[in-house]
Amino acid sequence: MDNTLPKDMIIALLTLFFAVGIIAGYYINPYLGLALSFSAVALLLFLLMYRKSKNKLIQKPYFSISTWLLTFSLGILSYTIHNAPNQKSHYSHYLTDNAIIEGTITHRLKPTEFSERYYFDVSRVNHYKTKGRILISSKNKKFRPGDKLIITESPKPINKPLNPYQFDYTAYMEKQNVFHQLNLNKNYILTGQIKSFNYYLDYTRNKLTESFNENTFAPKEISLLKALLLGQRQDLSKETTETFASAGAIHILAISGLHIAILFFLLNLLLKPLDRLSKRGKTIKLILLLLLLSGFAILSGLSPSVVRAVIMFSFISIGQYLNRNSSMMNSVAISMLLILLFSPKQLFDVGFQLSYTAVIAIIALRPVYKNIRLSKYRVINYFTDIAIISVIAQISTLPLCLYYFKQIPLLSVVTNIIVVPLTGLLLTFGVLTLLFNFISPYLAHVTGTILKWLIQILNRYTEWIAGFEVFNIKDITFPLLLSITLTLVITVFGIWLRKPTFKTTIVVLSCFSLFQISYLSYKTYMNDKSELIVFNNYNESVITIKDRNRLTIYCKDTVAYPTKTIKPYLTATFNPKLTLTQLNALLWFKGQKIAVLDPNTIYPENLNPDIILLSHSPKVNLEKIIIEMKPKVIIADGTNYRNLIQHWKATCHKQNILFHATAEKGYYKLE
Repeated sequence: MDNTLPKDMIIALLTLFFAVGIIAGYYINPYLGLALSFSAVALLLFLLMYRKSKNKLIQKPYFSISTWLLTFSLGILSYTIHNAPNQKSHYSHYLTDNAIIEGTITHRLKPTEFSERYYFDVSRVNHYKTKGRILISSKNKKFRPGDKLIITESPKPINKPLNPYQFDYTAYMEKQNVFHQLNLNKNYILTGQIKSFNYYLDYTRNKLTESFNENTFAPKEISLLKALLLGQRQDLSKETTETFASAGAIHILAISGLHIAILFFLLNLLLKPLDRLSKRGKTIKLILLLLLLSGFAILSGLSPSVVRAVIMFSFISIGQYLNRNSSMMNSVAISMLLILLFSPKQLFDVGFQLSYTAVIAIIALRPVYKNIRLSKYRVINYFTDIAIISVIAQISTLPLCLYYFKQIPLLSVVTNIIVVPLTGLLLTFGVLTLLFNFISPYLAHVTGTILKWLIQILNRYTEWIAGFEVFNIKDITFPLLLSITLTLVITVFGIWLRKPTFKTTIVVLSCFSLFQISYLSYKTYMNDKSELIVFNNYNESVITIKDRNRLTIYCKDTVAYPTKTIKPYLTATFNPKLTLTQLNALLWFKGQKIAVLDPNTIYPENLNPDIILLSHSPKVNLEKIIIEMKPKVIIADGTNYRNLIQHWKATCHKQNILFHATAEKGYYKLE
């Protein structure tokens, strides 16, 4: 391997190539045999290059290249092995039309407006032993982790997005290794309960939550405490989540690196006296730190965000124990590599990306900001450090935030100056109150009163910050190309901060120019597009016609048009100038005639449209219409009944006419 590389960078580069291999595995999705063959060839090449170079003083780049190639191939192999459908025992290989599925409820998820949602681990399909996880929904019955069910219906694939640029929930769940869903009504039998790890974990968390009832907390405060202390966000209201997001404090609501960092700092402080007991004291301190961090991870449900944060800080603790302060980047890289080795799909988790990006940036730029001291007073310097770290975290994660969330809360630094130390106090008094609830009701009342006061401060402060809506820029068009180029700009700018030379200045300016070119090229491409889209909307028919940077929305209700359906499309197309127009019986687009057929439409003879849109379940003889009007395409949007759609589909198949049902295939686009 190249001897010129710093030791701290070797593991980081190995992790990078492993991660790139995982991404390649995701897009290529090779067979297991192919992935194994590629890894075997890469391993042989690595061994050959190692044998040739091990006794040479001056190393050639061949060994380094073979090392990176091997790591890359192992990333592909890791993804292929852990991709659930590639496993022979996965339930999907045993499904039939009327499958009998046995399994256990493992996790309760955040409910929707209409139903509760759970993860269901499959143990048998048609009496064959299997494994895998499906998403189940229940409107009438609430379940607990450990409940055993027999389901008498085959699961269906998770619905794909039916409108342009909508959040792809199918792809999101696939990255959680969940590929099917089921709605429970009368198609299951509750056969008992397994007192598994998840059962006892749920029982313990419920008992801890119930103990707060003695402190007269309001439901909103209880839900916030459950999120902060136990990692349970299911009961957080939509309003609370939106308020924290607008204030730039959404990371507070999910136990992650910030919470573990605060806990790590507090535990280090409490266990500091053990450092005086020579080597044995330091060993005891390390063991206690690891046990307490692991205990907190288990209590919070071993969510991916908590596990990765605990692993990261465990390696940092070990590094401190070994007096290797300079290897903090290595500790982070090792923790990341270890997580991806056993759970490669975590690489696609937004929290994983944000967490590691922020931590790596903070560590990498530490030489730049560690000596900044604005005052001789420690308190002022403490808040200065929080502000600097918040700015670094916000700038480093900016490309990801813009790509995933399409917004920038400009006041997040102001928010974090108060919220971060406040979260430390909340965690401290939250844990103390939990302990005192079972030991001393009087002390629990004292700490609980302080805790309630702190929660009220947190809520009021975030609501106050969120009230400055002008500083929360939303609906920003930011595709993957811009995210990649902006990441490149920020990375080279970070390098320039550490080593501001003429060469690095040229690189920064070149990368910034590349970002500008990418932005202008993409915007020009989107503005030049002309297209007609028939959206899948259940309440009313919606058609849009885009002509360069102008968009005309055709719908019956031009006052309260379905913004939720159209908003992602508007954001993705640089928010063009809008015109709302009443949807009439006829539309024209690039010389093609589109007829909208609803229950109230009366057409003249010899209309001969190119496309017919069926809307609001019109009672028509479609076969006669096809014979008389001779359309090329029949579209049925989301306003129609399903039984009619199936009937029309059969008619079009018989007449050899293209049929497009937006409820099945998604939106219809004409360019």
